[in-house]
Amino acid sequence: MRNKSLKIVSVCVLVLLILSACSAKAPAGSGNAGDDGASGTANETSGNAGNKPSGGTVTVTMWDNFTDPATSKVLDGIVAKFEEQNPGIKVKRTKMKNDDIRTTIKPALTSGKGPDIFNYDAGPGYLGVLAKSGLALDLSEYADNYGWRERFPAWVNERVTFDGKMYGIGNEIELIGVYYNKKIFQELGVQVPTTYEQFLEIARKAKEKGLTAISFDDKDQWPAFHLESVFYTAVAGKDKITEVLEKKASFDQPIFAEALDTFYQLIKDGYVSPNPLSVSYDDGNKEFYSGKAAMRITGTWMVGGMVENMKDNVGFFILPSVKPELPLTAPGGIGGAMVVSGKTKVPEETVKFLDFMFKEENAKNWYENSKIPPLEIDVATLNVNPLFKEVVAMANTSAGLSYNIDVLMPQKVNSITQNAMQELIAGKKTGAEVVKLKQQALEEEIAAGNY
Repeated sequence: MRNKSLKIVSVCVLVLLILSACSAKAPAGSGNAGDDGASGTANETSGNAGNKPSGGTVTVTMWDNFTDPATSKVLDGIVAKFEEQNPGIKVKRTKMKNDDIRTTIKPALTSGKGPDIFNYDAGPGYLGVLAKSGLALDLSEYADNYGWRERFPAWVNERVTFDGKMYGIGNEIELIGVYYNKKIFQELGVQVPTTYEQFLEIARKAKEKGLTAISFDDKDQWPAFHLESVFYTAVAGKDKITEVLEKKASFDQPIFAEALDTFYQLIKDGYVSPNPLSVSYDDGNKEFYSGKAAMRITGTWMVGGMVENMKDNVGFFILPSVKPELPLTAPGGIGGAMVVSGKTKVPEETVKFLDFMFKEENAKNWYENSKIPPLEIDVATLNVNPLFKEVVAMANTSAGLSYNIDVLMPQKVNSITQNAMQELIAGKKTGAEVVKLKQQALEEEIAAGNY
């Protein structure tokens, strides 16, 4: 689940915790931010502290971003079951926001006091950098031994593979699409659109009724990334995005500029929330929940919240391609990856837990809490809401998924892009100016070895 708003104070606290862990004389296993300092005994060690003991309990430390109570409960249950089946291994979780992990994980791993296993973005600018520097463990041999190449979809494995080596397991399949208010659609006399022209017609009718056609916000600066990915996919197509990601082409070309101008046209025509730069993501959701907006473009991580607030009055569809020749495709991918530290002292125990997290026997728990693990299962047999069943089917579209571009780009590129996108939204920059800035930042990061 996404939570990208950067809280400077919390990051500073986390950095201080990491630095104090590096210098403290605490027992082995006390290096995680958030630990109470009481763990670790003469017979207990964590993976990044000292040698593995000849007897006693091994503690595998984990940083994860499962801060949502329901999802956290699922992971706690998996941990408990693993520990019951493996009495010589304990797993110690530290829950952190995704942005906090992004900020603190590299210095923590470099110091040798980081976790044994952690959530991280799978893109070349994130996991790819850790792989290149040896801070992520090459899991290729384990993938063969545990059968991951057969268990997980090939495209999921590809997202965590660099220079032919596998460095993690994709922990959740996500896609971005359009949630819609079924009652409003009925009152407008419209159906789920199959063409972009039909989508625009729905927006026009909603505006005429005094409604917000598309609830949109960007006060937090990351929601615009989703619209960028949606319109790059709908206008340029997955193949052209792939060429850029593989460094065979540039973002700075007319088709990507056209995609952003097409998005801006929705703003110019008055189809989105008023003053979106001053609206937070949470308030954008509330606008949609309250029935003031007909549609909202966001990701599948919101299925649970949508159903909780709107019951059976919410549906989901993939935005139709703007270019008719392009297949119906949603931007998506893996929400992140579970990665093993390249400095862990207990790789066997850590990888054993990693494998257990994504065994088929645990898939039911993930699915029934509105998460799509990289495991195929017949959701018709599960106790899940109808909307989630629809979303799972769309995630398995024959056209495949395009890309959530921000999770693949280095942080510097994202910083430049999020500011440029806000200027686009405000009408101060054109699509051509935005893609030029984005490509310049990407080329600088490529030259610096960060992509």
